[in-house]
Amino acid sequence: MRSEDDLIRTLRTAADQAGQPVTGLAGAVASRRRTRRVRQRMQVALAAAAVVIVAGGTTSVLTGAGERAEPAVTVTTGPPRDERPLPQFKRAAEVWPGAVFKMPAKAADGWKYRPVTGLSATEVLLAAESSFEKAGRLEVFDASTGKTRVVGDMPAPDGVKGYFVQDVEAGEKYFVWYGGTPNNPDKWADFWIMPREGGTARRVGKVTGELSRVEKVGVTDDFLVWSLRKGGVYRMPLTGGAPEQLDGTDGLHLLSWPLAVAYAPGERGQKNQSRVVDLETGTATEVQAETGTTGLTCGPEWCFGMRDDRTLVRRLDGSDGKLLPEGMSFFGGGHILGDRFARLDAPIGGDPAKHYIASAVVYDPVTGLTGGISRVHPDGGGGFGTGTSSSPTTIVYWDEDERSEETCGTTEPPMTADVVGTSRQDGQVCVTRRKGGGKELTVLNLLAVTAGSG
Repeated sequence: MRSEDDLIRTLRTAADQAGQPVTGLAGAVASRRRTRRVRQRMQVALAAAAVVIVAGGTTSVLTGAGERAEPAVTVTTGPPRDERPLPQFKRAAEVWPGAVFKMPAKAADGWKYRPVTGLSATEVLLAAESSFEKAGRLEVFDASTGKTRVVGDMPAPDGVKGYFVQDVEAGEKYFVWYGGTPNNPDKWADFWIMPREGGTARRVGKVTGELSRVEKVGVTDDFLVWSLRKGGVYRMPLTGGAPEQLDGTDGLHLLSWPLAVAYAPGERGQKNQSRVVDLETGTATEVQAETGTTGLTCGPEWCFGMRDDRTLVRRLDGSDGKLLPEGMSFFGGGHILGDRFARLDAPIGGDPAKHYIASAVVYDPVTGLTGGISRVHPDGGGGFGTGTSSSPTTIVYWDEDERSEETCGTTEPPMTADVVGTSRQDGQVCVTRRKGGGKELTVLNLLAVTAGSG
């Protein structure tokens, strides 16, 4: 899905587009997180906000999604806010009232919650973090009762410093995740499972070298499976044992077990998916991208990409295709959610002091409905996070009390959890940081939509 230097490459790509050098935060991030997982985790970790929009100003934002290496830094410029057409989007809570709820941002012991994915129409899997990105416990929040239950601890292997849990995946019987030491030069990863009903986590095994360049994970009743960033799907018995590659999986990347995808040749960040394969049945569906389409990314049934600077939506077989309105962009801010939804950039227009302006939108190709997530505040800030599961998450969340504040100076900013973005203006380094919030999260669980309660 990505190489270990993707974060630095995407930052360079965006900086080239913006005409600005990649220094400061980009360098700090690259040295601190030299793994594939970093860019996706940073999008929700730096402020529980993947996108911060400063209309009419200049800011740099960390974001990312899917296989494509989209720009991780966005510079927003253009006409004054009041000269832009006002986007006509309703809040997600108005579009899918049964799918949006509030939950605590922290556990009783002060550990911060990071939503992972939905488990049902009301249940959300959470990673509880003792400090920045240090997941140490799995919990489940039930919106129908307003209560949280502990599933189990996520231990680090003995004697390993700098260990970080990476992707978590929800299987039918087990939760599975992998971990590693992204700040160290050694190449290794280990795999863990925990019963869904709760209990003690068990380390399944460890891999080194190329096999440790884990991209995504999955789990069956008998095997733990993962794909590599360069492609190829491997498995290891849950009882432990030697890893082996699944036949015919060269160049394949896990989507969500048992589905894997392949990509057509092309420039990085522009590649189109070319095939979706069911690794249990061996059934393969060829995906033909229309001329001029870039970044075509498909779930089990629906695909999203860009054509003529507009988002293309279509089924795997090419039917029901259409272009979405300008400004609803899948490139850069796009992200497949669940089995059919997509998170898209939202066009910015109007006065946020007078009207609701979404920070981004979620689009449902089955119904054609679009719901706004978070909001652009009058001070220019507006952020959200996306669930951190290995397969496409069903969760988007935000802190409605959180704001952003930009300060400029002559020194490089330290890499801290409250830093949302950075830019250079008139020879100074300008840093956008989050302010306030931290008590409550608003969550959109798309499983409630597909279950019919949205």
